[in-house]
Amino acid sequence: MGPQHVAAAIVSATAGPGERLGDLDQALHRLNAALEAAEAAVGRAIDGADAASEREAELQAFADDRTRLAELLDGSAAKAETARRAELKIRDEVASRVDAAIAAVESVLAEAG
Repeated sequence: MGPQHVAAAIVSATAGPGERLGDLDQALHRLNAALEAAEAAVGRAIDGADAASEREAELQAFADDRTRLAELLDGSAAKAETARRAELKIRDEVASRVDAAIAAVESVLAEAG
C-alpha cells in the first residue's frame, strides 16, 4: 500500500460512522460518474465503428457502380465503333452506286448526243 492509501485508511478508520458513509457516498458518486463516462465513450466508439462500416459499404457500392458503368461504357464504345464502320461501308457502297449511275447516265447521253 502506498502512503496515500495508508493515510486514507487511517482517516477512514478514525472517522465516525457518518463521515465514513459520506466518503462512501462520494466514492460511489465518483464511480458512477466514471462508469457513465466509460459507457458514453463505448457508445461513441460503437457509433464510430458503425459509421466507418457504413462508409466502407458506401465505398464498396461506389466501386461496384464504377465497375458496372465502366463495362457499360466499354460496351457502348464497341457498339459505336461497329456502327461507325458500318456507316463507312454503307457510304462507300452508296458512293459506288452513285458513281455507276452517273457513268450510266453519261454513257446514255453520249450515245444520244
